[in-house]
Amino acid sequence: MKRTAAAGAGALTAVAVLAASLAGCGGSEEDRAVPEKLCGTPVPASLSKPLLEPYGKITESSRVDRQKPQTAPCVVAVDGERALAFRFAWHQGAPEDLLATARQSSVVGLTDPARVNLGFEDSVLGNEGATATTACRTPAGDHFTLTVIASRAAKDKADLRPAVERFMRTYMAETVKTLNCA
Repeated sequence: MKRTAAAGAGALTAVAVLAASLAGCGGSEEDRAVPEKLCGTPVPASLSKPLLEPYGKITESSRVDRQKPQTAPCVVAVDGERALAFRFAWHQGAPEDLLATARQSSVVGLTDPARVNLGFEDSVLGNEGATATTACRTPAGDHFTLTVIASRAAKDKADLRPAVERFMRTYMAETVKTLNCA
């Protein structure tokens, strides 16, 4: 009987060690936490969570430099897979037709784009992303346009469209605050 109890205790220890090691395979809780800042812009995790599901290790790659504004990308990946792609663009004058650009551009290319009022000069929302422009005088121009693509959103479904709209409304406003627009 004593050998059986000892064997049982050994088996429980082995199971506990295995469970602990498997839990570590997906990265630490810190790696899996939704950041409160994406591409240099503070944003509540509750707004980005729906666009980052399913969760995993979150990493960011950015070429955005707010001190030297120029068109640049920033990508947020989950477990190495692109989840959010941002395009920060400074330019002279507002885009001629943001809706047409959203339909035809290989850079923006939104599915079922429609103008929405996000509180900026012009904004377009699609199933998998959004683009917005506003006046923002910097050495690089007098307008700023931000495009966000949620790569995990199904292009043929509008199920994430409300989450994209909530995210973009806040993210664009917070980004403009970081740009030191004159």
